[in-house]
Amino acid sequence: YERPDSAQVSGHPAQAVVLRLPAGHTAADPLDFVLSWAGRSLRVGRSELGRSTLSLDALLRYELAALSPSARADALAFLVAGPGEPPAPKRATRRLSGACCSKALGGQMPSGQVQLSKSLHAARQALRERLPACVISVAAPQGLNIDAVLAVDDRNFYVQGWLHDEEAPPTRLTAVSPEGSRTEILSRLYRYRRPDVEQFYGDCADGQNPEHGWIAHLETSTSSLLASGWMFEMANAAGAELEVSGPSVTRDLAIVRETILRDLDRERLPADRLRAEHIAPALSRLEARRRSVAKVDSVAQHGEPPTGPEVSIVVPLYGRIDFLEHQLAQFIHDPELQRVDLIYVLDSPELAESFRTVASQLAQIYDVPFRTAVMSHNVGFSAVNNFAAELARGRLLLLLNSDVFPREPGWLSAMTRFYDATPAIGALAPKLLYEDESIQHAGMYFQRMVDTGMWSNEHFYKGLHRSLPSANETRVVPAVTAACMMIDLRSYQDLGGLRGKYIQGDYEDSDLCLRLSAQGRSNWYLSTVELYHLEGQSYPSLIRELTGAYNRWLHTAEWDATIQRVMADSGKVSLP
Repeated sequence: YERPDSAQVSGHPAQAVVLRLPAGHTAADPLDFVLSWAGRSLRVGRSELGRSTLSLDALLRYELAALSPSARADALAFLVAGPGEPPAPKRATRRLSGACCSKALGGQMPSGQVQLSKSLHAARQALRERLPACVISVAAPQGLNIDAVLAVDDRNFYVQGWLHDEEAPPTRLTAVSPEGSRTEILSRLYRYRRPDVEQFYGDCADGQNPEHGWIAHLETSTSSLLASGWMFEMANAAGAELEVSGPSVTRDLAIVRETILRDLDRERLPADRLRAEHIAPALSRLEARRRSVAKVDSVAQHGEPPTGPEVSIVVPLYGRIDFLEHQLAQFIHDPELQRVDLIYVLDSPELAESFRTVASQLAQIYDVPFRTAVMSHNVGFSAVNNFAAELARGRLLLLLNSDVFPREPGWLSAMTRFYDATPAIGALAPKLLYEDESIQHAGMYFQRMVDTGMWSNEHFYKGLHRSLPSANETRVVPAVTAACMMIDLRSYQDLGGLRGKYIQGDYEDSDLCLRLSAQGRSNWYLSTVELYHLEGQSYPSLIRELTGAYNRWLHTAEWDATIQRVMADSGKVSLP
């Protein structure tokens, strides 16, 4: 770049370099620089380097801030880009350096990453071209507001806001991270009506329905770790420009996920642009992040473990740990449960202390051996079952909800005998009943929803009495529920278990059944075994409605053609 000071040698512009120090090296360690060009080299020793080093603040203030606006923009983009990601699997920290600032940034641990973000933020503030600040007023022709910036991970963000421009159509909407990463989002926005903004500006007086509200999932070019400092710039076709500061970043995973899920109401299927371009990318990364940090924190054996168990029963516990005693109080009446590898997995780490205490007490009351496992983080239905499957010792795996209770002893051996006697079997599930003896599950089928075109999971004969003759026929069905599902452990693991792209506990089971069908296996409903299922007692119905709508869309997007074939083949079976 062209330096503004007169000491520059004519024809030789100044040079800037971004350097990533070797792994384990800190900015405080001595460095040698060797510059090579045209067959020549120049070594800058430690003493020379020490005399020429200055702070990042001094570099920005006295060297780069005096450049032209376009040169400052280029310099900032250069610093933000850094030297690229390292080949090592662990993230390393990018460091800013030149003739200048090797001591300005921190180390390679998370604290160093935060320091890097702070340094980049300082560079952004020193080098960026400021635009007129947005003023929200009825008299102002333009308006831009950012309602929320949600961190999906360090580089993915979900932003909600609104804009208004009565002068000319917007031509640019740019999100600028605290570190200076610029992302153009105007062409990708999902737009929707905001009655509150319409009322404020009076936009509906002429009968038009402008879409002020917008949602955007965006990815930055570099990690953004700071809690504040987001800027948003808007320009229109008339040449007007403005900027507005964003609110503090929301990073709590539970709040981020629920906020994103609530935006599902902003779109009416079969239109799915909001889901496909914004909600799904954000939620998939969010769920992957949640699973990546989780592990089984502890495992404890209660009672004498069975020798060579045939079946491992996996029971996730979420929110309510009282179901542990309710099930044990039923299992004690069945001698077969003495020979089973029974595993309770807590997916509510905040209840870990109470859970361990209760489990220890119940082990002394109920003569049923079981293991307990505690997750380090909440990971959701699919992942908690997959983690538990890694602990399983039996050749057969039974996924069992905590609110499922046997009607009589001998149910497990009956399922095991049928499974072993049935060639090419995939998943097996019994009849599940409500407490009034009506049917909750007798196998599952798929039904096309009239309003959305999505395929919905439905249960055969749901709500009818358990004695219904057609519900007492053991048969192949399109899918079965994971509330009580038996499957070969090796097959489960080879398929990757329940897939984590689904949220909270809907459609993972039918997805697994369809993958089994794709391998030529059949899913069976066993009518001679009956258990009770309280259904959905461990999490609120509102959340279940939101996650169910999202999962239904995901499930249909992947399996639409397959489900059409499956339902055509199952036309021989009369549907209720």
